[in-house]
Amino acid sequence: MTLQLSPFLVDPRPANRSLSTGLLVLRVLTGGLMALHGAGKMVMPFTWMGESSPVPGVLQFLGAAAEFFGGLAWMVGVATPLAALGVAVTMLVGIAIAHIPLGDPFIRLSVMGVTSGPGESFGGLPTWLVRAGGRSAGGSGSSELATLYIAVSVLLLTAGPGRFSLDALLSRKLSARATA
Repeated sequence: MTLQLSPFLVDPRPANRSLSTGLLVLRVLTGGLMALHGAGKMVMPFTWMGESSPVPGVLQFLGAAAEFFGGLAWMVGVATPLAALGVAVTMLVGIAIAHIPLGDPFIRLSVMGVTSGPGESFGGLPTWLVRAGGRSAGGSGSSELATLYIAVSVLLLTAGPGRFSLDALLSRKLSARATA
């Protein structure tokens, strides 16, 4: 591994025990959820958006792989910067090509079990922000989950994976090898 590439693939930043514990819990939970989010897409990685999708198969594969393998990487804390960047870009693209064009709000509330129809405004707030019940035709309902994954990505890019990660172990081994 070259010296320029190593900080991108192995995050060497140390963190104290309590921060590292919090990062471990966050990485394992959100990483597992992200891996499951991408697992279904990995069954047909080049066509998961459908045969008639305008998105080329290779880009569909990159999105599915970023979700599945990025989630697994978060769980164990390896190549954390690369995984976080892949997840963030994939979620941003998902918001841009799936949620915004379909008119999905940022938050979709289920009010008294109402889940069909276009939804109504809630508390006088604009419908692009929040809708009570309903979902747009063909949409998933809201972009809040994708936005949450972007926030986790930003946190892992800025804070690192913590000391309880393979990145930390590899970083210690690389440092020991460099000083030997």
